[in-house]
Amino acid sequence: MAKFYLAPKDARGRAIRVGRRVRVAGMPDLSGIRDAEARREVTAVFRHVQGRCMKVHSFSRYGFVALHFKIRKGRLAGRHAIEIEPALLLVQKVK
Repeated sequence: MAKFYLAPKDARGRAIRVGRRVRVAGMPDLSGIRDAEARREVTAVFRHVQGRCMKVHSFSRYGFVALHFKIRKGRLAGRHAIEIEPALLLVQKVK
């Protein structure tokens, strides 16, 4: 198993695995994005997914969780992929 810089644990300490459903519970710090237009767009995408449940697609080499999704309508319509810190997610119960 790969060694991550960030532990694959959600905000409650539950293990995150590829294919599991997670809820985006927080917003990352995006102040490092210098370009104001890019920061506005990235912020809008993260606001769109905040509170939603989605499947974990993969992990980055640093331990960030990759989520892939599609925005159907509006200015940001299209396919998107984000990487987010595991501590900003909540693993959902398997039904």
